[in-house]
Amino acid sequence: MNIDDMEGLDEETRKKIEELQKVTLEKDGVELFVAAQVTFGKLLFDNGFNSRAITAYSNIQRSYDSNLYAATQYTIGEILENEGETKKALKYLKNIEHSDDPKIYAAAQYYIGFILSESNDIKGAVSIWSAIKRSDSIKAYVESQFDIGFYLKESGDIEGAISAWRNIDRLDDPELYSQAQFNIGSNLLEINKIEEALTVWRNIDKFGNPEAYAKAQLRIGSTLTERGDYQGGLLAWCNIEREDNLEAYAKAQFKVASFLIDFEYIQAAIVELQLIKLIDDAEAYAKAQFNIGFLLDKNNDVEGALKAFRNIKRDNDIEAYGKAQYAIGGILISYSPLTDYSAAKTSFELARKMFPYEAQCYIRICEILNSLETESFGLSALKLLNTVLNIIKILTLDFNKYDNEEKPFERKLAHYTSTYTSNLLIGDNKKKRSPSLFRLNTINNVNDPSEGQLLVRKLKEIKSNEFYPLDFNERSHAFIGCFTFNNDSLNQFRLYGKEKDKEASGMSLVFRKDFFQSENFIGGISHLSIGRDTSENISDPNKNNVHLNSIKLEDGEKSKEVLKRPVMRCVYLDPTSEYFHLAQRNRLTFFREFGDKVIVVNGTKRLQAEYEWKLYEKYIDNITSKFKKGYETLKVIYKEVEQEIDSIRVNLDASKAEELIGFTEEILLPLKYLIKHSAFREEQECRMIYITSIDRPEVIMEYGSFLYVEYEPSVKDHLDKIYIAPAALHHKRYFDHILKDVDVPVEKSENVFR
Repeated sequence: MNIDDMEGLDEETRKKIEELQKVTLEKDGVELFVAAQVTFGKLLFDNGFNSRAITAYSNIQRSYDSNLYAATQYTIGEILENEGETKKALKYLKNIEHSDDPKIYAAAQYYIGFILSESNDIKGAVSIWSAIKRSDSIKAYVESQFDIGFYLKESGDIEGAISAWRNIDRLDDPELYSQAQFNIGSNLLEINKIEEALTVWRNIDKFGNPEAYAKAQLRIGSTLTERGDYQGGLLAWCNIEREDNLEAYAKAQFKVASFLIDFEYIQAAIVELQLIKLIDDAEAYAKAQFNIGFLLDKNNDVEGALKAFRNIKRDNDIEAYGKAQYAIGGILISYSPLTDYSAAKTSFELARKMFPYEAQCYIRICEILNSLETESFGLSALKLLNTVLNIIKILTLDFNKYDNEEKPFERKLAHYTSTYTSNLLIGDNKKKRSPSLFRLNTINNVNDPSEGQLLVRKLKEIKSNEFYPLDFNERSHAFIGCFTFNNDSLNQFRLYGKEKDKEASGMSLVFRKDFFQSENFIGGISHLSIGRDTSENISDPNKNNVHLNSIKLEDGEKSKEVLKRPVMRCVYLDPTSEYFHLAQRNRLTFFREFGDKVIVVNGTKRLQAEYEWKLYEKYIDNITSKFKKGYETLKVIYKEVEQEIDSIRVNLDASKAEELIGFTEEILLPLKYLIKHSAFREEQECRMIYITSIDRPEVIMEYGSFLYVEYEPSVKDHLDKIYIAPAALHHKRYFDHILKDVDVPVEKSENVFR
């Protein structure tokens, strides 16, 4: 080996290499020769001459020293694998035999498994790892068991994964043991073994692995609070210190603050949120600052709120940044000491992809307010938009309102459909038939002729029960998903889901609340789901304005399916009177749920159904009162808007007035499709609404007038139960069979029908 062509070697290294090259097997014997080759190989490797290092290591044969032979074969394999030569690396690693050195053999087997797993040969990797014995190498054994657990979990074998992780003892490797215990707990929780999960997480020692300990305490806290043990949950979160793990600490502080907010300890919550620093976790910091701003704004510290919102940068957390910009825009457009319409418009533009409908309306209002000729109309339009958003918020279902048993009042919603469609939505794993996605269908297919018209007619005080067919709006087309509080209703079984036009032959799919997007202030939602193309074209005469489309906010449009959406209760109005009714549960649903169960309240025995119904009546009366107030305000402001438009028509020109009428209609857009004719009040309907242009990629059009968008969450994974109608009972055994893996009961309707 010529040393002269090795560039970059210092003089001392050159001398060492020259001396090592003088050592030969014949002259110096096996022991010195082997030692020289090992040292020579390491010097070459350390100086970047990998191929020459491999040549030196290859000079060592098994017959010289089996232990060093195994060690150098392993090193050669490692060098080649790092250079991407996996096939050659495997060849050298496979040269190592158990009799050479059990410990190195075990390490080589683990490495072979690693290479196979990187090549997606998971079965081969698991087979290799499973053969490694603890007695050969504790390190290789526990690392193999950990990885086996990981891949078994990936394949859906939770029990197998737990078994593998349980093979790792605390004394083997305290850090890896803690990670394994954390994984065991998480998977036990996944299969609803809650007590076992808590026990496992509590076994994790802070000193063995502070990070795993912190994450375990985080999960313990969340699990306990979900079960109503708030004290235990808080104690677990408070066990986490910043030095354990920055991310877990930040999330724990955030959860403590959320708990305090729920119980209205606002100042204490702000203190907890302020403990979260950017260095801890950028995402948690951004969300903390957003919620500090929200709470300060709620307490009328508008300037403090603005400062908190402005602390959030786009690279901290894109979602919190979008919400913060939306909040900043809201302050700058409405709070008179800080009013700046141009700055507000910029903030709304930055928030538009997260709040497409709301932000676009506010942007247009900012433009209107910046013109003296239309400023007065702009102020009225601002009040109109704020009122509409407030009403939408009132009507959005709050899945976090609890009754006496700490279950949300309105935790389940039903969708009536046919047995044929139900079969498509659920699928069949054994037959490898993938389920279809839930559809939001075109508004033009509904059976209420007043859809989309009744609200404006009521605001204009037109008292008539005659309605014209709904125009087909290609640019702002509404798609709806329909649900009801009536989980087992004979009337709806007779109307919907009929097979071959036979009444009461369908099914009621009862969904849990997690099928929908929950409204909570920490998460925050846009009240209307609307396609991007639609939002960018809402009544905007200033077509040359820059809309900052170069800002790449994640808007959930990577797939064609519609992601989780909020659901809102419908309002039933009578066209000829002031009567209105909000969709809600009825008294019968409580008696169906609780039966004859008796509870003790303040020392008195009461039927639980009656007690819960009375609580719910108060709850829904409060919502009804809020809606009534908002609706009355809406009527007053709408008249004010009409007067402003009339003034513009007289003082400016008719075309400007028509343009502003169109914009007013756009502001009312989300409410239009929540207002239904009072004749349909028995349906107690709730809706998801998605509005977009029909040429968007998520819109599907099929032969036979089928027009719809698909809803991403799985139906099967979110079912609570199914009611099967009296005339469809012959399908019950089949649906029992295809649902047994998710433990969803199929119950016979309690309604009688012949």
